[in-house]
This record gives sequence, C-alpha cells and structure tokens, in this order.
Amino acid sequence: MNNPPLDSTPDSLLTEIARLRALLDSSQSALYLLKPVRKKGEITDFVITVANQTLASFVHQEPNAMIGELHSRWFPKYKTNGIFDHYCRAFAQNEPLELEHHYNTDGADRWLTVVASRFGDELRVTFLDVTDNKRTQHQLEATIHQIRNSNENLEQFAYIASHDLQEPLRKLQAFGDVLQSQFADSLVDGEIDLVRRIQNSAKRMQVLVRDLLTYSRLSTQTEPFENISLSKLIKEVLSDLELSISEKKATVRVSALPNLLGNPLRLRQLFQNLVANAIKFQKGDQKPLIQINASYPDLGELPEELRNQSQRLFLLIEVADNGIGFDEKYKSRIFQPFQRLESRSAYSGTGIGLAICKKVAEIHGGAIDVSSEVGQGSTFKIFLPVYGQTG
Repeated sequence: MNNPPLDSTPDSLLTEIARLRALLDSSQSALYLLKPVRKKGEITDFVITVANQTLASFVHQEPNAMIGELHSRWFPKYKTNGIFDHYCRAFAQNEPLELEHHYNTDGADRWLTVVASRFGDELRVTFLDVTDNKRTQHQLEATIHQIRNSNENLEQFAYIASHDLQEPLRKLQAFGDVLQSQFADSLVDGEIDLVRRIQNSAKRMQVLVRDLLTYSRLSTQTEPFENISLSKLIKEVLSDLELSISEKKATVRVSALPNLLGNPLRLRQLFQNLVANAIKFQKGDQKPLIQINASYPDLGELPEELRNQSQRLFLLIEVADNGIGFDEKYKSRIFQPFQRLESRSAYSGTGIGLAICKKVAEIHGGAIDVSSEVGQGSTFKIFLPVYGQTG
C-alpha cells in the first residue's frame, strides 16, 4: 500500500515540524547535530545546528538558545576530556563510534554513553545518561569483591578445620585408647567412665568439625553440572545406607525418576542426609517407610522464593517418611545450622545435615521445603530447575 502524499501547505508543514520537535524532545537520550568549524583545513570546534530538550537540560538551557552556538561554549572542557577527539574520529569515518565517558564538570558527576556518526556534512550525536546503571555496576563489583574475600576467609577456615583442629582431636582419642588398653587395670570405675566421656566428646567434636568443613566447602567450591540419572544416584545412596536400612528393617519405595543436570556429589549429600534422617527419626520399634517420588509442580506448588521464576520448569522430588515428625511452627529453624528439635541423647548428629540440604538445593538454583505433623511423619520437597534436555 502506498503512503498518502504529505500536505505541503505552510500550516501542515509547521504542524509536522512541531510533531517532530515534540518527538525529539521526548527522548531520554540527548540528540543533536554538529557542523564542523575549520581553520586551515583542520576542525577546531563544532557548531550546534539541532538540539533536543535532553541536551539543553544538561546545561540548564532551552534548545533554541544552543542552536548556532559553539559546542565549546556549553561544554568548555570537551576539547581536553576526550569528547572532541571522539567527534573528530567519528566525522572522519563512516561507521558510528561509541564512547563511555565520565562527565565530571561544574558539579555534575555523570556517566554517559556517547555515540557519534557522520551525517552528510554534519555529525550526528546521541548520548544517554547511564549513571544509575554504572553505580549499580560498581555496587555489584564491590559486592563480588566482598564475596571473594569472604570465600577466601572460608577457605582459610576450611584449611584450619581440616588440619589444625582435627589433629588434636585424633590425639585425644588415641590417648584415650592407650588409657583404656594399657592402664585399664589401674583405673577405677569412675576414671574409666571419665575416659569414655572424653573419647565420646572428642568423637562428637570430630564429627562437628567434619560437618562444618562440608558446609563451608559448599560455599567456596563450585563444581560443573553434568547429566545425572536420579534413579542411579538414589540407588547408590541406598547402597551406602544398606546397613542402617537392614538394622532398622526399613522399606524404601522409589518411583520412576528422570535425568537431571546437576552436581552428582552434592545431590548425593542431599538425598543421603534426607534418607538417613528418615531412618533415624522413628518412634520406638516402628519400621521406617520411606517413599521417594518425582513430579513437575504447578506454579502454585512452588515455594515463595521461586514463584518469580514462572518461566522456568522445575522438578519436584519428595522424600516422605512415617517418622516422629515435628510441629511446623519450627519449620524455619530446621534448615539452619546446629538447630536440633530433638535431644542429643535421643538422636545422634550435629544438626547440620538439613542446612547442607538447603545449601545444595540453592546451589542448583532451587529450594527445599517440608510439611510435617507430630507423630505422622514428614515430607521433604526438593525443587530443582530443569536445565535443557536431559533425556
């Protein structure tokens, strides 16, 4: 379809000019045309021939006041701050040139993206104020720097935990063994009990240090993702826990599980912790029943922290048990390190296993949730994003 011819009457032309001017002035970018001023064949300055309101506002003027004036009048330092040279290079070639410029003059401290290109015998220039973006970038860089420093501190802690702290604990246990094996006949009942308590305390401390080390490494070490068969991974977890499953006469039912992109070592930690807890936290002589299922949840089933990612596909893996359960008012506590709802004397452990599960889910871009009722068991829900095709 052909466009209708423009009305060339004076009134219509004035209307069209007004429309174009309004369009020009509505832009968030400064838009202007410059005509070079030459002396002995060399460009010495530029004259502003067209300017929009954004440019004029930058120097607290109206566009008409700038037309016909030298660029150097309104931006006196542009010949020494690199802008003039940028204009000259852009005028000498046919391709647009872009420059990121820190404008720090007359009390103005702004970051600008300046694009200049030749337009016939003039130079077409636009610049956009990107100060807010730049400040956000600087804040992000500062945060990244802080995170790196924090990770370095965690790595140093992990080194201390794996070497300097564990060695004294090993010696404590070794000395306890010597006392029990070589001097048992010389010890009275109270002394034997004291040695046993020292060894048990050293053993608990060793487990605590090991769990702390595992937790800290989750934040400092990143491993690549790979295609994982969840069915195979769960089978390996159950094989590792075979002795506990046999002792407790536990039944574990596993439905069909898909493949997933993730880190196999970390996901094994997650599921091993959940299954081990389901076996451990049982009532009396009750036989544990554990069910592991997978499905693709609707948006409404996602935990609150994932609901802003509606464009992504998540896999939901549920680990349900018939154990002692807990009151859901404590739900936020159980995923924090060292938070225990049951006494140490009744159930062993350091209280860091579920914190590790939460960290592993977050490393994968997912989350973990739980529903539970006292005496009726718990269902842990692991939400993991599906990255690409893994079939």
